[in-house]
Amino acid sequence: MNRCDDQAIRTRDLFHNISRVPSTRLILLAALILSLPVAAEDGPGDQIVLVTAKHEDQQEQIEGRIIAQAQDGGLILEDQGGRYRQLTPDQIVDRKETSTPFEYLQGNAQSDDLSRFVGKGFRPFETDHYLIVSDSSEVYSEFCGRLLERVHDEFYEFFGDRGVELKPLPARLPVVVLSSPAEFMEFARSRHPETQFQETTPGFYSVRDNQIMIQDLAGDSSIRTISSMRRKLATQPRQVSTIVHEAVHQLAFNSGLQVRFADNPVWFSEGLALYFEPISGSSALLWATPGQVNDLHLKNLQMQTGNGQLQLPINELLQSDVVFTSPEKIAAAYAESWALFSYLERRHSDELTRYCQILMQRKPLKTVTPDERLEEFRGIMEKSTDEIESRMVPYFRRMRVR
Repeated sequence: MNRCDDQAIRTRDLFHNISRVPSTRLILLAALILSLPVAAEDGPGDQIVLVTAKHEDQQEQIEGRIIAQAQDGGLILEDQGGRYRQLTPDQIVDRKETSTPFEYLQGNAQSDDLSRFVGKGFRPFETDHYLIVSDSSEVYSEFCGRLLERVHDEFYEFFGDRGVELKPLPARLPVVVLSSPAEFMEFARSRHPETQFQETTPGFYSVRDNQIMIQDLAGDSSIRTISSMRRKLATQPRQVSTIVHEAVHQLAFNSGLQVRFADNPVWFSEGLALYFEPISGSSALLWATPGQVNDLHLKNLQMQTGNGQLQLPINELLQSDVVFTSPEKIAAAYAESWALFSYLERRHSDELTRYCQILMQRKPLKTVTPDERLEEFRGIMEKSTDEIESRMVPYFRRMRVR
């Protein structure tokens, strides 16, 4: 087990930083922890710790590994289902170290664990890399499973082709499908009461629970075939792009590309997901490969750069995530995140690979200052940020919306 020792932080500070999740779709979906003024351990523990925790009048025993520990005894614990548990000192009744290696649940044990988490009425559906539990139709679960597997394969191929060595998934990735918007909202709010969900939110990825949660916007239990489901979803492309978007977040945090509860730059997280998400109307699954033009954000970018300049200077996007919480700036932040990731991939692929390798070294709850963020980026780029910006704007202004 790793201990924070002299770098330990107080529980209230630890949990305060974790809970500062703004109410925008971006931060909710990526569940990114912003501006973390803390020091963290070198990495998760390798052995199981048995913790007896109390919640109001009930107690439970949690088996997991320590991700971070506060000076006063508070913990962030990862259970064997992959969920992070935040425990204050007064919640911890007992704690025992063991020599048992930490391992994620597999097979029936994982399915039983996820079923207990979501409650009764959900049916499990397994693919090679995903565990889906759903109270929606079986054909919708099957469609989602096929789409998720496609995204998985393209994700690993994309980064493999660029020399980024990703880790194999430690277990099947959990996905929860809810049959109606009302049920989705109730479940989402129960899991994340600190977040202001919107009625139009089709889905999100929770870094804390390591789960994708989506609602079945097809909403038709009479559909019996994949082809019929495809025709139905072709009229609701947002559902498909949401599944892809959230799948990319989940893959990034489970393949080693990004580190859960680390100080991950939001522009990269969202730029990557937006680069992958555009649908393909001619594909059997309404999605084929990453890198298609994202029409929505291209339009926004072109409107925002009528004067030949970005609304948000690249340095501002790189240094701080605050722009993603500003109603006046969030549209520009999204558009520029997509544009910057796309431009780097197409014009500076080697430098983008080196930047990915830097992000893979992040540590949970360890702060990266704005100046350090900017220096990281400048250190691997052959051109200055001003030069990148001056070339990126005309590049996208010439691009046509599909």
